Amino acid sequence: MTDAPRQLSYAGETVPVLGATDALAFCEMTIPAGFGGPPPHIHHGFDEAIYVLDGELTYLTGRSDPVPAPPGTLILAERGIRHTFANPGDTPAKVLGIWSPASALDFMAEIGAALPASGPPDPDVVAEIYRRHNGVIVP
Repeated sequence: MTDAPRQLSYAGETVPVLGATDALAFCEMTIPAGFGGPPPHIHHGFDEAIYVLDGELTYLTGRSDPVPAPPGTLILAERGIRHTFANPGDTPAKVLGIWSPASALDFMAEIGAALPASGPPDPDVVAEIYRRHNGVIVP
């Protein structure tokens, strides 16, 4: 087992860590209504998956236009692939977040604290967090 935090903050919401090993981490996340999401980015050090449980997100991968992600959608964000998501709707969305390896929770704790529930984040702060965690913002 890793020393993963039992909970972290993401866009103003408390996120419980459901479980973590060295290889995997699982969190149940509430994505606030109107959340603009992180800027399009690439992770080089981990894979990420988001399974939509309730509500609806939009997401993009590569250079695609955003597409709807209703309940039952699995968003796969492999390392090295540009991606982002948002909740432009009027109601919160509930998702299951999965990362491999679980060390990605260190990144999630930092970036989650830097992303406001509404409005844009500080671009310099966000870019520095991505850089420190082997990632990059890709407009």
